[in-house]
Amino acid sequence: MSKVTVDPGKLIRFSAKILQQVGVPEEDAERTARMLVAADLRGIDSHGVAHLGPLYIRCIQTGLINPKPQITMVGHAQATAVMDGDRGLGFVVGYHAMTEALKRAGQTGAGFVSVRNSTHCGAASTYAMMALPENMIGIALTTGGRAMVVPGSVGRGAGINVISVAVPTQGNAPFVLDMATTVVAGSKFEIVLRNGQATIPEGWAVDKTGKPLTDPKRYAKEGALPPLGGLPQTGAFKGFGLSVMVDILCSILAGSVSISELLTQPNTALRANHFFGALKIDGFMPADDFARALAGMVKVYHDLPKAPGVERIYLAGEVEHEIEKQRRHGIPLDPQVITSLQELAADLGVEYDL
Repeated sequence: MSKVTVDPGKLIRFSAKILQQVGVPEEDAERTARMLVAADLRGIDSHGVAHLGPLYIRCIQTGLINPKPQITMVGHAQATAVMDGDRGLGFVVGYHAMTEALKRAGQTGAGFVSVRNSTHCGAASTYAMMALPENMIGIALTTGGRAMVVPGSVGRGAGINVISVAVPTQGNAPFVLDMATTVVAGSKFEIVLRNGQATIPEGWAVDKTGKPLTDPKRYAKEGALPPLGGLPQTGAFKGFGLSVMVDILCSILAGSVSISELLTQPNTALRANHFFGALKIDGFMPADDFARALAGMVKVYHDLPKAPGVERIYLAGEVEHEIEKQRRHGIPLDPQVITSLQELAADLGVEYDL
């Protein structure tokens, strides 16, 4: 079946209504819906509305996510803070934490907030990009599911932790890095299965003994993801080191336990910790000088000699920027996602009007 194109505005309104039906306050529902659809707009299909029903609504209904959290600041300093998310939707908690980081950066030049007791917050770039309208550099880190195989070990031992950095530019797409610390993101398997692919490239995953796994259906039960770098001989310790670094900033610094410990405890599915930061550019140098220097750097990369068959060299965020321009008038959704949304509407008594 072919994909169905959906109007982004309608998708936001529909998703917000669904969230309100399970007890999420109107403002929080609207904000969460916008962030979900923002991921789909940028082509991050694994972190958009495909997760609305099977992940977020289900976890609210089963009590794993608190729809009305009492978010509190438990650490206060001029440029730094710790926030407790009270098991709220990660989108809601993350928005408040990044807003706090931006506020502190505006006052001091830099602001950082470490967040504990939150849940899955979708695409990390959503939060890093909140800094762009303020002419700041945004940083967003989050812990993910424990599915990374640690070099020298077997099975799932570390988190698919994520790093995102967004930098404003003039005349170009903003630089937006958004990467897992594993060879591929775990959500890649959802897309593979939705597309009916029978195999995945060797190197994406290993089985419980450490041997290559190429059947995507086996991943959920017995698979693990190699760290960025793949094998120890090709740099796996780099990806593992980055994963641990993220966990330190998101978890230990916030007074929480690490993701490897957290997910061994009962009733902690979907739990996550985050770390958000903002840097005020003119706290380092005049913003115009920074913009000119960055534009020069981008041009150097764009002008590099092209390999045969390559028309353009892309920096982080440029592909997503182009996809967003294409999708502003319609987001293509997989038939399985459409079915999921239709079932949600029927179950919760919301009109399906996409």
